[in-house]
Amino acid sequence: MIRQQEKQIRELATVISKVHESMLQEKREADVVAAAEEAADQMRFALQMLQEGDTIAIRKSLEEVEAKLEYVFSTLKSHDWAAKVGLLTIVVLVLWNSLIPKKYRVIPAPLVAVIAGTVFAAILSLPIIFVEVPDNLWDAVMLPTWTTISTVPWFAVVQAGVVLAVVASAETLLCATAVDRMQSLVRTNYDRELAAQGIGNIVCGLLGALPMTGVIVRSSANVDAGARTRLSTILHGLWLLVFVSLAAALLRMIPTASLAAILVYTGYKLVNWKTIFELRKYGWGEVVVYVVTLSTIVATDLLTGVLTGVFLSAGKLLLTFARLDVHLRLDPDTTRASLDLDGAATFLSLPRLAETLEQVPPDAELHVDFEHLTYIDHACLDLLMNWAKQHEQTGGRLVIDWNTLHSVMSGRNHSRNAGLSQPEVAAREATSG
Repeated sequence: MIRQQEKQIRELATVISKVHESMLQEKREADVVAAAEEAADQMRFALQMLQEGDTIAIRKSLEEVEAKLEYVFSTLKSHDWAAKVGLLTIVVLVLWNSLIPKKYRVIPAPLVAVIAGTVFAAILSLPIIFVEVPDNLWDAVMLPTWTTISTVPWFAVVQAGVVLAVVASAETLLCATAVDRMQSLVRTNYDRELAAQGIGNIVCGLLGALPMTGVIVRSSANVDAGARTRLSTILHGLWLLVFVSLAAALLRMIPTASLAAILVYTGYKLVNWKTIFELRKYGWGEVVVYVVTLSTIVATDLLTGVLTGVFLSAGKLLLTFARLDVHLRLDPDTTRASLDLDGAATFLSLPRLAETLEQVPPDAELHVDFEHLTYIDHACLDLLMNWAKQHEQTGGRLVIDWNTLHSVMSGRNHSRNAGLSQPEVAAREATSG
């Protein structure tokens, strides 16, 4: 009998251990994983007590296991209900915006959807997660004390502060740009926006509150509701303060699944599918930057995704500057040759440019076309001038359209030398010097 009980308990312990391992792999909530871990520990303790013959301890351990497993499986089951509440919220959003006549849409669709999700969860008493709001707002305020200041790990605090500042600033700038495209009444002053956010986050830190940032969901909700000025943002905060202070019990009835559904639906609406497909017109490079940035944000976080996009864009810019198409055309009937430059002539292009110049016949008159050149640096220009001196000694000649070159190079005024060859220009500059 004891061997049979031991076998059953071992099998149950194995099952619980597998459940615990799967939860760790799926990154479940910490309290659920802890409950499964405690159940596994109790099963191991029950096995030990079984060998010692302590039936009372075994019974208590199994009762504890039963309680922990009931919590675990009820929580796992609640995810299904949370998904159903989220789907109900999205369905109400879609139906309200599509079926209800516009003159009856005085109440915003998100508010109707949240009310529907809240009523549904309240009627069925669903075991899901709801919004957490303290009874007293001041209970959530944690002012700094001398003990806290003296014992705080300042390096970690500064490091976290820098990360939060970068993330919040990036999200705010992206949000402000998106809002400017959604409406034309108010333009964003980016410097003032970031300054106000920085001051506000300093105050939030002193009060022990979460950092604030611009969020496109709230801003788009204001625009959709007919906002015309920045007063909508201020009233948004005031309404939140009023409800948190005076109607905390009402807010605690709202399922977080409903709020998540609002975010999902609003985010989907903000996606401009037409712009995504039009990116191809600007080249596959833009498409790659977009896809990689989006995938990185989804797979990691906003900061990593944005930095990845910035680095990719910088790399793409460097590749653009490094691209130079060099075409040499030789006239078989005369000694005239033409060198067409297309792109950006930087020091990275020196080997290709020098290799092409070596192909010019010794006695040829080389005409350089800068019409399709977007940029030329001093290194490439210096290469042309030095090559011209050597080429002149073999009976050749270099002719440059200085008018075109002047439009490419900033800070150099060669228009007065238009039509002159390089030796003539050098002689004129030497005389004037």
